[in-house]
Amino acid sequence: MSAPMAIVTPEGVTPAWITQALHARGIDARVARLESEGVGTGQLGETRRFFLHYEGPTPPDAPRTVVGKFSSPNEVARKTGCEMGFYKSEVMFYRELSHRAGIRTPSVYVAELDPVTNDFVLLLEDLAPAKQGDQMRGCTIAEAQAALSEAARLHAAFWNDESLLTADWCYVPPGAQGFYTTALIEQSWDHVQKHYQGWLSPEVTDVCAKYVRNHAYWNRPRQFPKCFSHNDFRPDNMMFSATGERVAVVDWQTSNFLGTGMDVAYFLGGALSREVRQANERALLQGYHAELLANGVKDYSFDHLMNDYRHYSFAVIAVAIAATLIVKRTERGDAMLMQMTIGGALQALDNHALDLLPD
Repeated sequence: MSAPMAIVTPEGVTPAWITQALHARGIDARVARLESEGVGTGQLGETRRFFLHYEGPTPPDAPRTVVGKFSSPNEVARKTGCEMGFYKSEVMFYRELSHRAGIRTPSVYVAELDPVTNDFVLLLEDLAPAKQGDQMRGCTIAEAQAALSEAARLHAAFWNDESLLTADWCYVPPGAQGFYTTALIEQSWDHVQKHYQGWLSPEVTDVCAKYVRNHAYWNRPRQFPKCFSHNDFRPDNMMFSATGERVAVVDWQTSNFLGTGMDVAYFLGGALSREVRQANERALLQGYHAELLANGVKDYSFDHLMNDYRHYSFAVIAVAIAATLIVKRTERGDAMLMQMTIGGALQALDNHALDLLPD
């Protein structure tokens, strides 16, 4: 059994460290030098691409580039990732579930977690030349179909998998959605009203206000069926290939075992404009449902899916408004979080989800 890898910052990634990681995977190569570049916006963690240069002949299985993911250098984001278990969830997904999840994910070279602090390091396959999606641009219908196909594979792989209830690392939310307590949602909504004035229309504001008032009711426990869900299933966390390969899904920090319908509602509420979603929503959901059944899911009607979908149309609002408090603030982040809030509110309106709330 290979020795654990040291948990390092991006600056601590050396040729010797990467060589050790490759040897642990049975790749007989020695890294002589490397360069790095930033990847993504780093709201909860720090991500780098490393370009590797080897000593002597390079074995065919030695990667030319790899991607590393690390705890955030921003104290607010790092505290959130450690204390809310986001870093642990991602590392344990790659250790325990990725090999049987059905969904396309990058191969793993290193997945280490400090059991005391929850600091972490991941070293992953570089999926380039596939391109990261863009939440602000959204998705084409073909991209949305491909993404929902991956979601169906993931959900079917762990449909009603009760072994996850007893896995000591797997987060099973006590309510409908994990991490975001009523107290946090109320505090976040106050923060949005004070610091994001002018972003939300009166119509959207009314939806959000009603949701926040009723959050404790909305977040009550949901019965089976349940499945393992990504819970931040959006274009920024997907890699799209121009050559027709399946969409790869990354960033598993908020993944957990909870009620069905979360990922599809979250995705469609945030990734498509209102007009495009309205025109294609039912067909996209029918395609997702058909793929669930094709992958072995039974006793789950399309009507049941639609009820789940309506319920979870509010989930994107919870994530977006809470993120205004718990992640590093950036200009793009502000625009993205407000876009997600608006998309979720309009999705809830269009599907009469407000009727599910008592007040």
